[in-house]
Amino acid sequence: MIKGFNDITSESPIEQIWKLLRFFRDTPSVSDKIRSIHGIQKGKFDADVKKQAQQIGYCIRQAEEYFHASSQVGLPTRPLLLYYGAVSLSQALVLLREHGTHSLDALRKEKKHNHHGLDLERRLMETARPDAGTENFLELIQCKCHIKNGIPWGQFALFYQNLVPCAFGIEIEIHDEGKSMFLHSDVPQNCADLLPLNSIVSKYLNVLDLVKSLPDIYFTLQQLGIQPDLCRGSVKGTVIRYYKKDEQGNEQVEKTKADCNFFIDGITTEQKEHLLTFYEERNPNITLQADLGLNIHLRLTEEATPPDQVHERYFPDILDDINSRKFYILKPEFYTPEPAAYFVLLYCLGMLARYYPDTWMRAIDENVQIAELTDSLLNIIYRKFPNLILDQMTWVKHYVHL
Repeated sequence: MIKGFNDITSESPIEQIWKLLRFFRDTPSVSDKIRSIHGIQKGKFDADVKKQAQQIGYCIRQAEEYFHASSQVGLPTRPLLLYYGAVSLSQALVLLREHGTHSLDALRKEKKHNHHGLDLERRLMETARPDAGTENFLELIQCKCHIKNGIPWGQFALFYQNLVPCAFGIEIEIHDEGKSMFLHSDVPQNCADLLPLNSIVSKYLNVLDLVKSLPDIYFTLQQLGIQPDLCRGSVKGTVIRYYKKDEQGNEQVEKTKADCNFFIDGITTEQKEHLLTFYEERNPNITLQADLGLNIHLRLTEEATPPDQVHERYFPDILDDINSRKFYILKPEFYTPEPAAYFVLLYCLGMLARYYPDTWMRAIDENVQIAELTDSLLNIIYRKFPNLILDQMTWVKHYVHL
């Protein structure tokens, strides 16, 4: 679970993210992280731990070079270079989270997961035509999770199984009862829980549906007349601390009251009915405060008495883009988390460019919308995918901005 929040100002956010990822090339400190994650005492399995730490560093180094190389080429080959960079980053995460049985050499020796983990739906690819329209073309680019002996198999399965829910930042005002001054804090909140891998094994993942769930391409889709599966909105939290005096006259926190207000904008009646029903089933404490037609206001209030903390509960599923703008997920029961969505998108577009160059080149040459949409998508992935992997590897939400 992502529990930390790091707000970083940088003249070059992309370079800053890679700088932070490069710390995972330091074998001694990464060895310590591996021991901490897996509960391995120093002096035990030292050679294996060191080997795994070195392999993480190799993956980070290779990923950075793939991403850099992708910035030097155009649409004909860029998806493929980005895909292999994403594979390297996903391998780094797997190596960090898994035991030595998942080291690169161990998997090769046992011939395990030696596959992309996804299978392109080639029959549909043969029918994809750029002159049929952007949505139709993207919808026909599909893949499924690769299965071997009845179980998900390959790099995608390993990557997905080692993901934790992404997080978004919430602005919190912390008040002390009776005082006018307050503290301001940005805290991470996990967004949609990951669906079990087995639940997505039987269904096709298509490029159109995945793109519609991405916050950073929301406005581009609207401009093209494609309806995203997200709604704009905002969220604000307030915490009030109530105090009492102990026997020595010292003030101690007696209880805290947390109040979160959710504002969803531009939502249709059908979307509203579905979302309110979904929220009601998962947390009846989320109440509707105002229905203004295309806009709704929801509220969640909770109290806790120290040392107890607010219990685990369902929170509306929200994403943020690289500018920290908030978006509500309209179909959380089908949602594919951003890191996995980017991996699948790069696989589909990369394999399209590699094995169907005639289809791919014709699409980007003859259909301006397809060319510009995929160019925007690849720019977003170039910027955001390493950021998301950094969050996953550190359990800290990094908001890196100018």
